[in-house]
Amino acid sequence: MENRSRIRPVQLFSVNSSNPNVLKLNKSALNTALGHSSIANRKIVVLSITGTHRKGKSFLLNFFLDYLYKLQYTQKNQDLELEEWINDEDIVEGFTYKAGPKRCTAGIWIWAEPILIDIPSGERYAVLLMDVQGCIDQSVINGTSCTNTTNNLFTSSLLNNNTNNLQHPAILALSTMLSSIQCLNSSETISEELIQMLTFFTDYGRLALTEAKELGKPFQSLAFIVRDFKLEDELIYGIEGGARFLAKVLPEAISEKRENLNPKKTEVRKNIRQCFGQGVNCYLMPHPGPKVADQNSGFKGQVKEIKQLFRDEVKRLVESLVSPSVIRPKLLNGKPVTVRKFIECVKEYSRLFDSSELPEPRSILNSNLQLICVEYALDAKLAYCKAMDRTTRSSRMMAEKKLLEAHIKNGIKALNIYDKCPKIYSGDIRIQNLGRLQESINHELERYQRLNEEKRVINCKRSQRVTTCTSAMLACGDSPLFGLGLGGAASGAVAATVITLQMGVVSAGIVAIPVSLTALFGIWVYVTLKPSVKSCLGLEKDN
Repeated sequence: MENRSRIRPVQLFSVNSSNPNVLKLNKSALNTALGHSSIANRKIVVLSITGTHRKGKSFLLNFFLDYLYKLQYTQKNQDLELEEWINDEDIVEGFTYKAGPKRCTAGIWIWAEPILIDIPSGERYAVLLMDVQGCIDQSVINGTSCTNTTNNLFTSSLLNNNTNNLQHPAILALSTMLSSIQCLNSSETISEELIQMLTFFTDYGRLALTEAKELGKPFQSLAFIVRDFKLEDELIYGIEGGARFLAKVLPEAISEKRENLNPKKTEVRKNIRQCFGQGVNCYLMPHPGPKVADQNSGFKGQVKEIKQLFRDEVKRLVESLVSPSVIRPKLLNGKPVTVRKFIECVKEYSRLFDSSELPEPRSILNSNLQLICVEYALDAKLAYCKAMDRTTRSSRMMAEKKLLEAHIKNGIKALNIYDKCPKIYSGDIRIQNLGRLQESINHELERYQRLNEEKRVINCKRSQRVTTCTSAMLACGDSPLFGLGLGGAASGAVAATVITLQMGVVSAGIVAIPVSLTALFGIWVYVTLKPSVKSCLGLEKDN
């Protein structure tokens, strides 16, 4: 809660003004939001909302923002409980929104920090909210509802595939690939155009499930949010009414007679559920009230101006999607994604959408394979480096032969780790990353060889210093170095000891000064400084 007033959304992707399929990544914004080392290894949850143009997506997303911050605050202060988190005195703010026909959100925006939420298992997830511009213009939709009754699902007006209404397909594609929860926001109904927008994903899903089925479903969760819904046919608001409504729009079984009317459209309906591993749901929402929708009403986000029915339903909606007991981390190829890994995903996917055409499903699959190979290669390299660090941790130089033996042994182990990378479709991608891994390991060997050579030089210098020091001691004989007043017998004994130590140091290659030699040096200091100390303390006897 204390951070919210200082944090604002940042634009992650901007849309090319001349070609809406070209999306440009803002690396600075990515680093601002997710580049903190303290969260790098946290599993990430990404909730995205897109859909129909100018239908309150950003306004709705701010309720998620408010809930997550209040939840985080109560988790930090365990004596508090989160009960009523939508109150009259609250203000709906965060992501920019306004009433009227003029676009408010352009491109893809994210909140400038993930919100850390504890889940019942004890883990702490980083929840990132993503606001996406509208990708379909409601004003040009032919107005046909595919949802009023089961009988009008496949009327002749639906046979016209008005894909031109889909203004920004790249926006929808990229946001769905990045999110773990994709919300499709629409007004009053689920239009046929909105369903056909998903053709791109069903095409990719079919390819992924055929050639990479061991990686699981390609996407996670899809939620249709139908705004300003007018109740009919004994439906109710919320997920319960939405489930009945969705059964009419996306029936799990479609008769052959209806399939023959339009095979392409019925194929989307049949495949869409198979592509989302954590389910496809629908939520029916009431109208928030006239003051919210009227651009001349002066509405500034005051919750007290919002209808109570909408407040109740939006509370249920938010909690059903992001409460601690239900949220799941972003998955990539069946494995949870950390914040650090998500950054790599964003960069990899951004390359796909940096051209004038939508990427082919094959290109997306190859990008995912690239991410898999990079992950396994990184694990293999880390295993190699850790093993080599243990082998070379001694301060003494290692024989070149033993260093090479360790390199070969640990290199083979690293390659075995990489070999566990799934062998699916594109062998070229796998082979290319294997070559990069081998090259990287060889570079690491050169680094270990340089460190080993530095140890040899340091050892030689230290040995020379010890030899020079002991030789000087021997040359001094019964000098002040070995103690004034110790007597000739003591000097002879010390000299013999030094000779023995010198031979031991040279033969054993010990770097540190022996304890006995250190003790001798202490004796010399004591005897040399003793008269001066006594004089200073007034302990010297008068002659």
